[in-house]
Amino acid sequence: MKKHILTIVVSVIAGIFLLAMLGKKFFTSPYEIDVNQQVELMTSAETTFSLFDLAMAIKANDPNILFIDLRTHEQYKQGQLPNAINVPIDSLFNTNYAEYIQGYRHKTKVLYSNSPAEAVRASALLAINGNTGFRVLAAGFNTANSYVVEIPTPAYYHFPTRV
Repeated sequence: MKKHILTIVVSVIAGIFLLAMLGKKFFTSPYEIDVNQQVELMTSAETTFSLFDLAMAIKANDPNILFIDLRTHEQYKQGQLPNAINVPIDSLFNTNYAEYIQGYRHKTKVLYSNSPAEAVRASALLAINGNTGFRVLAAGFNTANSYVVEIPTPAYYHFPTRV
């Protein structure tokens, strides 16, 4: 009788360990970086591209900066930042745009949309899937276009925009 109880106890313990090992495999995040790393990435100064940075890049016509417009094709056709390419946010992981998302590692890739929040969301989606190195424009397209591209307003470059 004692042998049977001991066998049952050992079997239960072994089963718990087996379930724990399988559970870890199936219940851990499939993403490349965890939530804490995502928050750190989104709030760091290295991931923000200010209006001043934008003004300097446009003025220098810097070929090492790639602006990625996340808005729809229709919005992009109505206007975009100089030398920007269009990768709609709903197509970020489409193989047609992989060259822009995964390539150009030597360039500074700046995401922008109608609002900085949309660009941050796209950056987070990219980051959790292992695509890091993106920066987010600290203003939406309309603000950046109005105060930096169309009518440069240097006093506005230092306006405290937040991502």
